[in-house]
Amino acid sequence: MLEQFGNVMEMVKRLQQNVANMEEQLKNELIEVSGSDMVKVTLNGQQQIVALEINPKYITPESATLLQDLLITTINNGFIQSREMHKTAMDKLAGELNLPKIPGLF
Repeated sequence: MLEQFGNVMEMVKRLQQNVANMEEQLKNELIEVSGSDMVKVTLNGQQQIVALEINPKYITPESATLLQDLLITTINNGFIQSREMHKTAMDKLAGELNLPKIPGLF
């Protein structure tokens, strides 16, 4: 009985290490999204914004509202893509480890 518990604990340790490795890898994978040529947002696979570029030719008081709306839309699109990248990576990891599909596991 104790031996089986040891095996389970070893599997949990390996799973934790694999998840940590995947999280670190996702930190370095980048997604670029743009809203026309006005804005470009770069996110990583952990849903963090790592860069934001605004084309200076559009920075005027008259364009402020349009630019704000475009930033919100572009950033939200980036988050959607980043979450999908994260989900795909975790699904791949679960498949490699022969883990059952448990909702909310990753």
